[in-house]
Amino acid sequence: MKKILILVTLFTIVGCSEKKVATPEEKWQGYCTSIGNAARTIALDRQNGILKQEALDYANKVTDPTTHKFILEQIEVIYAMPEDQLKADKDAVQAKFKDNATQKCITTPHDPNKMPEYKPF
Repeated sequence: MKKILILVTLFTIVGCSEKKVATPEEKWQGYCTSIGNAARTIALDRQNGILKQEALDYANKVTDPTTHKFILEQIEVIYAMPEDQLKADKDAVQAKFKDNATQKCITTPHDPNKMPEYKPF
């Protein structure tokens, strides 16, 4: 019984400890994952009939310049794809855009001291 109490106490202490502060590189990876998710959502919106102008109007509400640039690039790429190709295999197309956007973001030079406005989940 004492061993169980000690283990429960130990797990509680470990579970309640402070989270490790993310390094700038980890923050950038998280940010790029969000950019990839945004690209996937833009592709889904296009597949569901959202017009390019509507996507641009929404994107123009983004205040962070780095994020705004990435989102506008994704809108241009996604809306340049012919609609029949976009709807051929919806999930695969969304995954492709997500992966491409994430990789492009990761390989983009960035200043670790000046990260975009980003709230990790």
